[in-house]
Amino acid sequence: MTTQDVTAIDWTVGGEERLYRSLRRYWHPVLYASELGDSPQQVTLLDERIVVVRLAGEVRAFTDRCAHRGTAVSLGWVEDEVILRCPYHGWTYGPDGVCTSIPSRFGTKIPPNARLQQHLAAERNGLIYVSLDPEPAFPIPEFPEFDDPSYRVAVVPAYDWHTGAARRTENFVDFAHFAWVHDGVLASRDDPEVPDHEVWREGAELRTTITVDEPASTDKTETLELESANAKVPGRRNYRVPLPFSVWLQQQLPGGNTFVLFMACSPISQKHCRSFTFNARNFALDEDDERFIKFQQEIAEADRVISESQTPEELPFDMTAELYVRGADRLSIEYRRWLFDMARASTNG
Repeated sequence: MTTQDVTAIDWTVGGEERLYRSLRRYWHPVLYASELGDSPQQVTLLDERIVVVRLAGEVRAFTDRCAHRGTAVSLGWVEDEVILRCPYHGWTYGPDGVCTSIPSRFGTKIPPNARLQQHLAAERNGLIYVSLDPEPAFPIPEFPEFDDPSYRVAVVPAYDWHTGAARRTENFVDFAHFAWVHDGVLASRDDPEVPDHEVWREGAELRTTITVDEPASTDKTETLELESANAKVPGRRNYRVPLPFSVWLQQQLPGGNTFVLFMACSPISQKHCRSFTFNARNFALDEDDERFIKFQQEIAEADRVISESQTPEELPFDMTAELYVRGADRLSIEYRRWLFDMARASTNG
């Protein structure tokens, strides 16, 4: 192992806290869009209670606190599709978060500070995104296959891990663990070496391409209907890692078949995250999605056990605190460097 190609960031103690505070400057997923019906929903993002609701035909997000007595307005309801009513004293709020009525004092002029704190919200890629900063550092990540009719998209139920969102994201693109944690599923312990690959920044993304042979006997690869003599399925994998916590993986399989995995992780708190995952395929279109969902859940569960055992739960801001393998850990190194650079820029700004 070596740290020769790693540059330590010379900051004072508290780098992890600075990184956490900088996360307000990004878009984060908080719900599957299908989970948001006619009722307001409470979510937690960066330790803040947020209410997400559809008003006037658009997704809105507010700090989940009534201006009157701090009640969670997510316990209330929507009226006439444009009004959010607090359940405690019946105060109502419009799509911009401004109070529109105070029932206990009908006709009284409404104070100008009677409003909910509004945040940016958007519906994209089958997800509801929220930014706690009015000027996010990067756009919402792209997942073009979600709206592509040539792909069948399966939704994996969201799952929570007791670890930091950066740890979870890094686990997703840690190629060296495939052969050990996912032996016989994603790779083989008989061939644990990570192929050479380059990593580069493009726009708001880290990118790399790597070829990894995958066993031909999994729930996913069996649907390719390859000849039985094939023990392995060669696959060119194109990775895109939009900052801060998303991964788009395109796996090019034999016969022009393509499998895409999109994961977006939400930082509930410093040491608690929630992952939203989709897989998309242009093959086995008549197959039930359940086998593909089950395949993904089994991989995630194996990773959860490992990731939740890591200490500290957050990425250590001092890059000399952990060791790196030249080549194999290239993506992790570049991911940490960029994430920490963005945190420093946010603090200095």
